Order: sequence, then structure tokens, then C-alpha cells
Amino acid sequence: MDPIIILLIVVVSILTILLVIVGIHVIQILREAKLSIEKINHTIDGIDQLVHNFHSPLGHKGGLIEGVKTGLKVAEEFIYWLKKEDIQEEDE
Repeated sequence: MDPIIILLIVVVSILTILLVIVGIHVIQILREAKLSIEKINHTIDGIDQLVHNFHSPLGHKGGLIEGVKTGLKVAEEFIYWLKKEDIQEEDE
């Protein structure tokens, strides 16, 4: 065999082995990246649930506060109406 052909076979074999090794390492890196992203996603879901649990009672209290404000306005209007009735009775 010609020495050039032997050299080409050796070089191609070495490159093939190196590419297989690099491919295996890339696959391992991608698996680790996938696991890391899944852990981050799980953590974000936990934080989202925590924020939702914290926000939910505050939302209900906001509605409660609005209800109390409306009730106070109704009471003020009723008291104003009673005072107006008293003033009209005194004028008569």
C-alpha cells in the first residue's frame, strides 16, 4: 500500500474517534442542561405557587376593604338623610 493512503486511513480513524468522543460529551452536557432546566422550572413553579398563595388572601382583603368603604358611604348618606329630615321637621 502507498504510504499516503495509510496516512489518510490513520488520520480519518483518529478524527472519527475524536468526533465520537466529542459527540458523547455533547450529549452528556445536553442531558445535564436538561436536568438543570427542569430543576429551575420546578423552583419557579414553587415560587409561583408561593406568590399565588400570598396574593390570594390579599385580594380577598382588598374586596373586604372596598365593601367596608361602601358600607361607610351608605351609613354616611343615611345619617345625612336623617339630619335632613330633622332639619325639615324643625322648620315646619
